[in-house]
Amino acid sequence: MDDVTLAHPLVDAVGPGFVVHETDAAVVECSSERTGLLLEARRAGVVAVLLTPGSSRLTAAMSVMLRRTASTWVVREGDRYRAAGSDVVADDVATAMLAPQTVTRSAAIGPGAVPWVEALVSVHHPASEAATLGRTAELLLAGLADVCPEAWGTVEPATLAWSVAEVTAFARRRAPRPTRLVAVAPTTGGVASVQLRIERSATGVTEETRLVLPRPAPSDGLPTDDDIPTVLADLAQRQRVLLGTAWRTSGHPDATVSAHQLPLPVPLGAVVGAAAVRDLGIDPRTLPTGARAVGPARVPSLVLDPTPDDVRSGVVLSRGADAEARWRRLAQLGDALGPRAVEMLGFGDRR
Repeated sequence: MDDVTLAHPLVDAVGPGFVVHETDAAVVECSSERTGLLLEARRAGVVAVLLTPGSSRLTAAMSVMLRRTASTWVVREGDRYRAAGSDVVADDVATAMLAPQTVTRSAAIGPGAVPWVEALVSVHHPASEAATLGRTAELLLAGLADVCPEAWGTVEPATLAWSVAEVTAFARRRAPRPTRLVAVAPTTGGVASVQLRIERSATGVTEETRLVLPRPAPSDGLPTDDDIPTVLADLAQRQRVLLGTAWRTSGHPDATVSAHQLPLPVPLGAVVGAAAVRDLGIDPRTLPTGARAVGPARVPSLVLDPTPDDVRSGVVLSRGADAEARWRRLAQLGDALGPRAVEMLGFGDRR
């Protein structure tokens, strides 16, 4: 493929099928300019390569935007290049992009990183004047960290004072076009990152909330990993949850990720909403251990709890043993609910 030309001020180099945006920023945010570059590159059918030093970190929103646009993150180490999160070293950016990636993943937390809780929840809202947007983020943050979003915006950094009414009004003005927003919430020892995706559906509005919550140290009175299913159950009883998952990962306290390690996510809980329970033909009366019905008996949702039996009994497992046991319990739940449920919740994609 010949070199491509993309008229964008952030393009620093071009190659066969790709363009390069280079930055030395210590923290790479999902700014309006970078978002525009990634979207233009995708529309042009070329790959956008973000080239940074190995010491740079990406915000959670920027990391998601790279994945969503099939873009690539490459780190520069002296005169060498490698794909972020990979041990594969290449002589140039193109080789780094195309080389097979052998990613070392474990449940361990890398240097300088702290535990995270990541949650992804989709909620259905009827197409009515009473529908409000942003409440899922508020409920998740209140349940997990006893905080509320502080600021929001369309790009990073978020600068507008948080307001459910303003978020709702902004999305209404953009309808029927989809809306993507970011928000932040200061927490004890860190900053939580929230991303919202709002779009029309056949029967109303779907709001997807993606939360990254750094938890540098256990805090008295706040939920632990074992309490996450209870937080999800409370959410399912307050809102029309379609699907939701929660995972333990790791990153930096400011909700950024580095290129040095891609940790293995560990399942903490999930919600299968009432509509999915109906579509999957799940009989709540025959639920396996680790799954329970919540909400109205006629149209229940399911909460999946992968907490190992040993942990329930008070046994303290090593991080690696805990991760293995949680994945094993999740596999058992998946076998009981069927392959469509596993595919719907995206469990297999996280390993």
